[in-house]
Amino acid sequence: MQNKQNFLLILISIFIGIFSIEFFFQVKYLDVKKKYRLSLHENRFMIFDEGLVFNNIEKIFKYEPRKVIRSKAYYFVDNVWHKEYDYEITTNNFGLVQKNDIKKNIPSILFLGDSFVEGQGSSAWIDNFNGKFKNFQLINGGILGTGPQQFELLESHISKEYNVEKVLFFYIGDDLRRNIFNISKKSLNCLENHKNCKGNENFYGFPFKKKDPEKFLNDLYDYRLKQKQDILLTKKIKNFIKDFLKNLNTVKIVNNFLKQKFYYSKNEYIQRNFQSIKNLYEKYEDAIIFIQLTNKNEIIYGKEYDTFYAENFIKSFSNNHFNCDFNKDIKSFYKIDMHPNKGGYEHLYRCVKEILNNQI
Repeated sequence: MQNKQNFLLILISIFIGIFSIEFFFQVKYLDVKKKYRLSLHENRFMIFDEGLVFNNIEKIFKYEPRKVIRSKAYYFVDNVWHKEYDYEITTNNFGLVQKNDIKKNIPSILFLGDSFVEGQGSSAWIDNFNGKFKNFQLINGGILGTGPQQFELLESHISKEYNVEKVLFFYIGDDLRRNIFNISKKSLNCLENHKNCKGNENFYGFPFKKKDPEKFLNDLYDYRLKQKQDILLTKKIKNFIKDFLKNLNTVKIVNNFLKQKFYYSKNEYIQRNFQSIKNLYEKYEDAIIFIQLTNKNEIIYGKEYDTFYAENFIKSFSNNHFNCDFNKDIKSFYKIDMHPNKGGYEHLYRCVKEILNNQI
């Protein structure tokens, strides 16, 4: 009986301790969380000018060349539509996001990365270099949603036609878990004609100049909501518990700490992405520079495990590793969307410019 009482007291003490720590962090981050949301992808709708936007090439994709495409991101939060960004994507002769066309037989510096490098949510920050840097032309190989495996394939695609002498490899922790992908047929059809859209696509087309998108957005959201409602109750409960635990500050901090100290990932995507990173290093050796980008979550909670893991892996064979952390300022990011805003991309441009000035 005494042992049971002691065990119960220990459990209660642990619970009170965890609750107290969680309460501390909730109060600490209260003001930030009121102004900035951290993960709402399921309520995000990325809409582009209706028409041809992306071009699939074997296993990878680029944008359609020489186009100006309007892009907007809408989020449905607290029963209200929020337009997070509205900007124009300008593509060059090779279907990459930059104003300057790229030319053959000119020494080039290739930027490889995801949406942060592309400049999603704002104009392409690579254009601030005016196309050239100390006798090099710059090539923007940043494409939204991609990871190192796709970076490697894109580098091969570009270097077959252009003289790539140096590479800047940008990454965030999330990139490690990404696989190679094309734009799906249903998304391409939806982009070409908004009447083909249901709500379960990744990208949407809409004739902004002819119509207001509110009814279109409501229809998309209703479809997604119905899909969620059709999920079995047991799965809903499981997902709720999983999301609840995942979003506890205590769990995030302890989980990151333990993983950094003791965990070795066997995730197949991580291992494949590591191999792609190593392949690019072996091809360029000292001519490749790795730049870690701090994401929005990390500014609040500190470096995530995947970022830490990638950094240690890269530093095991390369000394050319740097960090651009947006001055650890949450104001460098959109309030709902996870991407940098205009000011954030200006921070990134200045950081990369300093690295290039010192390294080239």
